[in-house]
Amino acid sequence: MRVTSTNHFDLRRCVPMSREEEHRCALEYVKTKDPILAKRLIVANMRMVVAQAHHYCRTAGDLHDMVQEGNRALVHALAKYDPTRGLKFCTYAVWWIRAYMLKFTLDNWRLVKVGTTQAQRKLFFSLRKERDRLERTGAEVDTRVLASRLRVKERDVVAMLERFAGGELSLDAPTRSQSGDGPTFGDLLSDASTGPDRRLEDAEFSRILRAKLELFGASLRGRDAQIFRQRLWSEDPMRMAELASNFGVSRERARQLEQRLKVRLRDYLEGELGDAFAFPASGGRRDPTIAPALANSAAPGPERPIVQQGFQ
Repeated sequence: MRVTSTNHFDLRRCVPMSREEEHRCALEYVKTKDPILAKRLIVANMRMVVAQAHHYCRTAGDLHDMVQEGNRALVHALAKYDPTRGLKFCTYAVWWIRAYMLKFTLDNWRLVKVGTTQAQRKLFFSLRKERDRLERTGAEVDTRVLASRLRVKERDVVAMLERFAGGELSLDAPTRSQSGDGPTFGDLLSDASTGPDRRLEDAEFSRILRAKLELFGASLRGRDAQIFRQRLWSEDPMRMAELASNFGVSRERARQLEQRLKVRLRDYLEGELGDAFAFPASGGRRDPTIAPALANSAAPGPERPIVQQGFQ
């Protein structure tokens, strides 16, 4: 393998080690953790990584990723290796290399992982081989037989066969292959919160709420009526200073009058609408007008009541 723009390591530098030299380096590394010894052991076995990568990669584009996973496995194997057990490092490391490459295959075979449990991982690599073996022998091939031969549950075999048969599509993929900047499949998914039933429910709730507010406003007199019309029921609410000037009182007194009216309105709406109308907890953000609340009002969800920001 020559040095290229995409591969900056030359396998000619990977000089294999004799068993005696490997054992001596491994024993010394366990004692000293010398990175030079670690590099020597890893580089000497990188040809084995490339050989395993060619065996497990599905396409030529996967080769570099497989080699990288194998190199990571070598580093992990060196940290776990015990040279006193009489096993060659390459013999021990190859199991980690295969495990890393198989894990990489599972994680990248599809957009959605297909092997998240031990049984699923076993089926992922053995199901097709076992099915082909049974077909060559002329035996009956069904999920019960496959589950018995692989020693897994039949429902796991059925689920894996469905995953193999089913395709997948990215939500970011364009609806038309020739249109790169057109709408995607994700854009076509409906939003339950904007469906016709929800819009009709929202409109009905807004109509009822508006009618209740109009009845409440009609029952007010004097300052309360002015505060309601000019502050709470207005798209462009009057400033507190202007309202206080009209009443001939301080801004603090005008604020107190407004808060008292809000309490009355809260009690009125809770009595009329019940759980369909809830108010934010004390200390929340205060909105001086109920007009935006009406414009954005919505019917209560299954677990979350409607919150009107105008009152507390």
